[in-house]
Amino acid sequence: MTLADKVTLARLGLMPLIVAAYLLLPIEYHLCFWVAGFLCALAEYTDLMDGRIARRRGEVSDFGKLADPFCDVVYRIGVFLVLILPAGGVGYPLYALSTVPGAAAEPLTAASLWPGHLVFATTVRDGAATLATSPVPWLPVFLMVLREIIAGALRAMTATRGLVLAARTSGKVKAWVQGTTIITCLAFPACWFVRAEWHLAWGWWATWLCAVISVGSILEYIWVNRGTLAQLIKRQ
Repeated sequence: MTLADKVTLARLGLMPLIVAAYLLLPIEYHLCFWVAGFLCALAEYTDLMDGRIARRRGEVSDFGKLADPFCDVVYRIGVFLVLILPAGGVGYPLYALSTVPGAAAEPLTAASLWPGHLVFATTVRDGAATLATSPVPWLPVFLMVLREIIAGALRAMTATRGLVLAARTSGKVKAWVQGTTIITCLAFPACWFVRAEWHLAWGWWATWLCAVISVGSILEYIWVNRGTLAQLIKRQ
């Protein structure tokens, strides 16, 4: 296994660490956002460097070409799925059901709940109950997951017939926008040391932009490769 392959596969190892950091580390000092954000930045850096390393060392391989998009999908979709959940088991408070002395953030207003953001009943350190939400809504994440399932199924079906689907630039744009959204949703509360209402607005718009680009890229993918897909149907 080449160095570039190891850098690519590192994203598979980083993803569960990001999930654990986001969910299990404490919300105090926004530690869960800091650690998860740093690990995501490291994962994005590996995505930037693995191709450069392979080309520089003359180690471009079929395995690397297949592993790179696979690791990208597992890492980014895994992180998006966990961003639907409340960070540190506390998330963004919506309504305080009881007074919470010394709370890390003031309860947000009802207007802060953007459409599609799930609401969770969480507890804070003194056992007080709070209704909270998460940085991103669930529906655009579902559309992104569906897109990757369709793309993976098409690649698998054509590969069994010895056919190859052409990659598209829109897929790279999708990956770049998704990576930017993930980093910013974690970086904003970490760098400002506050969970603010505008974070939810940013997460809503940015995640929906990811979903629109994802759906558009799979439609373009199918259209550009319609001739290859037609051969697949004829061979059955």
